[in-house]
Amino acid sequence: MKKKNLFFTFLAITALIVTITLPQAQAKKKKPIQVLFTNVNIFDGFSDKLQNNMSVLVEGNFIKEVGKSINAPGAYVVDGAGRTMTPGLIDMHQHVMLNMPEGTAGYQTRWDDAAGGAFAQHHLVNNMLMKGITTIRDIAGDPLDIAKAIDIGQLPGPRIYSSGGAISQIGGHGDWAGRNVPPELLTDHMDMTQRAFIKVMGGGGVASEFDPLEIMGLAKDEVARAVEIAADNGTYVATHAYHDASYNRLLDLGVRSFEHGFLVTEPTVVTEPTVKRMAKTKDVVWSFQCFMSVNTFGDYDAMPGFFTHEQKVKGVLVGKGARNAAKLMNKHNVFTIGGSDMFGAGYTSAQALKHWTGNAGIVLKWSGPKDPYPTYELGTIKKGAYADLLLWDGNPLKDIKLILDEDKLDFVMKDGLVYKNTIVKGDHPHFRPAKAPNTRGKYPL
Repeated sequence: MKKKNLFFTFLAITALIVTITLPQAQAKKKKPIQVLFTNVNIFDGFSDKLQNNMSVLVEGNFIKEVGKSINAPGAYVVDGAGRTMTPGLIDMHQHVMLNMPEGTAGYQTRWDDAAGGAFAQHHLVNNMLMKGITTIRDIAGDPLDIAKAIDIGQLPGPRIYSSGGAISQIGGHGDWAGRNVPPELLTDHMDMTQRAFIKVMGGGGVASEFDPLEIMGLAKDEVARAVEIAADNGTYVATHAYHDASYNRLLDLGVRSFEHGFLVTEPTVVTEPTVKRMAKTKDVVWSFQCFMSVNTFGDYDAMPGFFTHEQKVKGVLVGKGARNAAKLMNKHNVFTIGGSDMFGAGYTSAQALKHWTGNAGIVLKWSGPKDPYPTYELGTIKKGAYADLLLWDGNPLKDIKLILDEDKLDFVMKDGLVYKNTIVKGDHPHFRPAKAPNTRGKYPL
């Protein structure tokens, strides 16, 4: 009986302790950090007009409120002073692991995987994040462990949606090895472990040595299997291809994201109506990435020195076709996203900015259950979107080339963390110039 009484006494004391300490524990629970932006003119990712004199409240890593006036006592206040706020830019066509000085051939001739990772991280910070690109779609490569390190705060860098290695035939655009490398070293499997989507090679390319532009790439049943596997995983297939025949075959097979396409033609009764068909097909996007094609590939002598003669000839053809393809896609209003510099190629500033923000955010969510960042929206400024925000000294809707001037980018926030803040004075403790910060375990404000 005595033991029973002691037991109930113990339960009563325990309950009393819990009753007393629970409110104390709750009171000590750290409140989420809030950042309040005031006096900003917002481009929301879609509209061709700014929302003037707005405020944006960030809590943790998401946007909690957007409005004319927001009451947030205790929030860290950033006075935008009339600057333009845009979503973080999204580069939809990157190859993170292919940034060696000699190009893709560098892995064979000079650098190992460790050096490749170092080059990749330097590129991700200095040429991406610090220039306002807060999310990228890596469309053939294997930066998945770098992405993991970024996500857990061990490295700075943008978000990474990755296809993993591209699916290609031997001698196709995914064949980057030398002529004497055994074929078994060149294959990739449709392993969906960490892929956000699948990338297939649907035709030839410039940077690879063995594949003429005219080839069709993977066989129909191979592409169909990739589309089936992607659909089974709730995601989609993107493709590398250039000409009408390959684009139309891939449309028939259910591919959704079309890269390059710089050799497509004006729809006529003679050729397949590629561009009009893309404009009418539901949930299909053209990914326009023309930096190399316009700035390098247009002239034979300007081509990289490590290219063969055949590669240079292919590059000249692609360079000539890039601007024409953009005109056709724009003329027929094809749903478009951007990657690796597409500015000044026939689109208005508002269109270009939309390709790199709102449209890109829509396509990233096509990854469905394979989305590595599923909680909030990307590429837009609204309640319930990730806090990826930029402040510009000027209005990129008037002139998109403004965003190429890094000195005009005064503030960079990604996932609620601040990587650049030059709005305050240089001697202010929150002054952060554009440099690689260490965010490990810190909230960098």
